[in-house]
Amino acid sequence: MSVAIFFQFLTGLILIGSSLGMILVKKPVHASLCFLLTLLSLAVLYLQLSAQFIAVMQILVYAGAILVIFMFVIVLFQDAYLLIAKTEGESPPWLIGGAIAAVLGLLALVAPKILSIKDNTPVNPDEFGTVRELGHLLYLDFFFPFEAVILLFVVALIGTVYIGKRVIDG
Repeated sequence: MSVAIFFQFLTGLILIGSSLGMILVKKPVHASLCFLLTLLSLAVLYLQLSAQFIAVMQILVYAGAILVIFMFVIVLFQDAYLLIAKTEGESPPWLIGGAIAAVLGLLALVAPKILSIKDNTPVNPDEFGTVRELGHLLYLDFFFPFEAVILLFVVALIGTVYIGKRVIDG
């Protein structure tokens, strides 16, 4: 196993561990910190795949802006998790055990195929994944689909404002 594959597996394990931590921890601030580690390890995976621009955007947009919004909501509803902790779970233990067994069974089924993957990664050109190359693709090769998505977002925004205004007006 090469060093690159070892670090990809290590980063993947950190990603899985932090994702599970995000779900399993009790306090929302700790869950947000696990979410931060998840986003950062995902950015490292993007870097390993030679997608520098996507990695930087992952850190700036998600780890920066979205996590700040999450922290704002946590501060806004700071005692809500105490009320949630008082609520008893309604899932029977056999269902939880069955779900865990199913996930472990699927993992045992897929693990040999994953471990048998050969390292035949093609060498990417020097410009691959850079901002310049991405801009070239977006504004020259895929200009129409890019603008169509922007138009779709504008239509969704106008629809949201229209529905919101109609609800306020009564």
